[in-house]
Parts: sequence; C-alpha cells; structure tokens
Amino acid sequence: MKQVFSAALCAVIALSLCAPLDAQLADSAWPMFHQNARHTGQSQYAGPSIPSLAWSYRTADNVSSSPAIGNEGRLCVGSYDNTIYCLNSAGGLAWSYRAADDVFSSPAIGSDGRIYAGTRLGDNTLYCLDSAGGLAWSYRVADDVYSSPAIGSDGNIYVGSYDNTIYCLNSAGGRVWSYRTADDVFSSPAIGSDGRIYVGSDDNTVYCLNSAGGRVWSYRTASYVESSPALGSNGRIYIGSGDFTIYCLSPAGGRVWSYRTADNVSSSPAIGSDGRMYAGSNDDNLYCLNSAGGRVWSYTAGGGIYSYSSPAIGSDGMIYVGSYANTIYCLNSAGGLAWSYRTASDVTSSPALGSDGRMYVGASSPDKNIYCLEQVPTATPTPTPTAIPPIDLTANKTTFNTTDQIGVTADVAVISIPCYPFVRIIQPDGSTIYFVDGGKIYPSVTPFLGVRAGPITVQTAITNIPLLAMPFKGIPTGTYILEGGAVDATKTTSVNNLKYVGTVDRETLIVQ
Repeated sequence: MKQVFSAALCAVIALSLCAPLDAQLADSAWPMFHQNARHTGQSQYAGPSIPSLAWSYRTADNVSSSPAIGNEGRLCVGSYDNTIYCLNSAGGLAWSYRAADDVFSSPAIGSDGRIYAGTRLGDNTLYCLDSAGGLAWSYRVADDVYSSPAIGSDGNIYVGSYDNTIYCLNSAGGRVWSYRTADDVFSSPAIGSDGRIYVGSDDNTVYCLNSAGGRVWSYRTASYVESSPALGSNGRIYIGSGDFTIYCLSPAGGRVWSYRTADNVSSSPAIGSDGRMYAGSNDDNLYCLNSAGGRVWSYTAGGGIYSYSSPAIGSDGMIYVGSYANTIYCLNSAGGLAWSYRTASDVTSSPALGSDGRMYVGASSPDKNIYCLEQVPTATPTPTPTAIPPIDLTANKTTFNTTDQIGVTADVAVISIPCYPFVRIIQPDGSTIYFVDGGKIYPSVTPFLGVRAGPITVQTAITNIPLLAMPFKGIPTGTYILEGGAVDATKTTSVNNLKYVGTVDRETLIVQ
C-alpha cells in the first residue's frame, strides 16, 4: 500500500509540473487596454501635470495599438508595420516580434511576462509571446483581430474577431469555448468580478456571457457597438454606440440611462473614483457624465475623439485622451484644459499611465511614433541665503559686576566677498568703541574700515576663537551692546554708507 501511494503521489507531482500555469494579469501600472479587466481606464498613479518629452520611438507605420506596461517599466505596443515592440523604460528597443500583418490590437501582459496581442488583414492570429519576445503559441481565427485581449482571473484569455466570434482560450492556447454573434466583434471584452464577459458587436448588440460562454443577456442598440465596455463598481456597464449614444446598463442588462451626442461613440468610456464617466465622441467632444447620466461638462477637442483613443484617468483626477486633431489632451476634473501636446498626425492610440508619472501613447502615420511624456522637472529654487552674522560672538555670561572678568569668543563664517570685519561695543552713554588691541579673529583681519589698508575674504570657517579676556575694573555700570559683523567692501563708500554682509550679531551685556 505504501509503495502504491508513493507512486501515485509522484505521478501527481509529475503531472503538476508538466501542466501549463494559468495566465494571470501582470501586477503592473497598466498591463492591458484601459488598465484592468473591468476597463475602467483608471490609474492609481498620476500622469504629468506639465508635459515634457522624455523620449519617442519611431516605428515604420501607424501606432493605433495602445501601450501596455509590464514589470520593470517595459512597454509593449503594436504597429501597422506588422510588429509587436517591447521598449525599456528609457525608450530603447528590448525586442520586437514580426507578425504576418498589422497589429492594431492592444497587448495584454500576464504575471509571467507573457504578451498577448492580435493581428489583422490576412494574418488573423492571436499571438502569445514569452517575456523575451519568443513565440509561445499562436491561435488563428477566420478574420481580423482588432479586439484587445483580456486576461481573466481564471487564467483564460478572451478576445473578439471580425469572424463574428468571441473566443475564450486557455493559457496554453487551446480553445475553451467560442460564442457566435451576428456581425464583427471589434470591441474588446471586459471581465466582471463574477467572471462574466461583456463585449459589443457590430450586430448592434452588447453581450453578457458567463464564464462557460453562455449568453446571460444581450442589449440591442440602434447601431454598431465598437466601443469596449467599462464596468463600474456598482455592477453597471457603460458603453458607446454608433447610434450617437452612451449607454448605462444595469447588471441585469436593462437600460439605466442613455446620453445622446452628435455623432458616433466608439471611444471606450472610463470611470472615475467619484463615479463620473468619461467618453469621447466623433462630434469632437469629450463628455463627462455623472452617475445619473447628466452632463457635468464637455470639452471640444477640435478633432474627433474617435474609435480608438479612449480616456485614461490619473489618480489626481486628470483625464488624458488623444484626438484626430493631432493632439494629446490633458483635462482637469472640472473640464478645463490643463495642457495639450502636438504630434505630427492623428492620435488614435489610447494613453497609458506609468507608476513613474509618465504617459505613453502612439501616433498614426506619417508620425508613427510611440511617445513618452513625463512631468517637467520642478525647478529647484535658488535658496535665499540666510541672513546670518558672519562673526558670531559669545560672551561667558550676560550679567556682570564690576569685579568680574569678561570673556568673549568668536566664530567666523566663510565670507566669499571682500569685507571689513569688525567687533564693537556700544557703551551706556551711546558712544561706540571698536575692539582692536588683542583681537586676532583671523590673520590680517582689520577691525573696521581702513584701520589697515585693504579688505579681506575668509576662505575657511573658524570656530571658538578667544577674542576678549579682561577684568571689568573701572567699567561704568549700565547696559552694553557687543556687536560683531562685516561690511561689504565692494558696496561701502564711507562710514556713513555701510553695507553689511549678512546681519550684525548683537549681545546685550549688563554691568551692575
């Protein structure tokens, strides 16, 4: 019995080692289209509030694919030049993979570093690449894969195709199930916390499928649905349609509200932490709607915010989106323009936000660049010099009688400008005397203007210099002010026009 048990245990272990591990979404700043499986477009990081170009990388054709960010800040994105690119955080090429045709689909990155992306125009393939850019597997369908894959918590990969089908593949590239619609599936699937899959189709329908591929419900609009759904924390589904409308559907598939724009809505909505929803329309506007479907504001971009560029929301509430006006826009939460960045052609890619405060996005031909915008460094203000006394005097005490001994030491700071240092005493009767005899503050130090010809500088600070040691015998009682400092030799013209360096150190001494 013991031997049989041991053999069975070894067989189980061997099988577990051979079985493919389930795919899981990477725990990175922006691992897939619209950041997460619910497609909220919301980041836990802020993007640049004042943009500066960190780097750009030029491909050979349109970049309508939206970047995904993996571990170590690597960026994965596709191009119409038939290539999937992986760039490092400095904008250098880590690797590239050549497909057989255009890559419009936005990559999704797994926790194991694998990258999933689809192709179109005859290639019609979902590719799975390893973290080094090698082909792990590929799955060919019957038509274009514009749809961006989503990785579910069950390890399966979900994607739509122009062959009128929604596919569910396992992490080894095998088909788990497929669901047939009546027309193309351009929309990218979103996945709910309960494992349900939500996606639109050009058959004018929004579908909700369960994790086994069965239809739970469908909602019909008046035109194609190329927008990808965004799922709110309350279970509601937000999606745009070619019938010029933004829809909010309940978890059961009923319409909660709808908002009419002036043109088609193929941009995918984003959902803010306050429940507001942001979506673009080809009527040139980005709309902000509240949870009841009322318009909070709209921003006219000057060029359609069309099918492909979907808004991204920073943790500070700033909204980033591209447009057909060759421009990347950043709007604040009140709908005001924070900044815009001009490219050489349309921005149909959707922005992605990194953990380093950078924003990544692609541009169409003839621009063909992948852009990385970062925060303009905050200029370090020139510190205002602290007005410190260049000669700091310290007496052995502050109150004396006529039989006491006074002792004074001095600390001399570095003084880089030519100056006349001084130590003086203002007596009770208001007269001033300058301390000269025995005062050795620094070699060649002159007590005051012109006692010795020529000013000095102090190159090295000196501390605790014995300056004064004498009895108070015969000194009148009263209040004395002991002062030390330096006069700027370059600005002082006479005893009546003294320009001090720093401040004058004043010590009040009382003789009683």
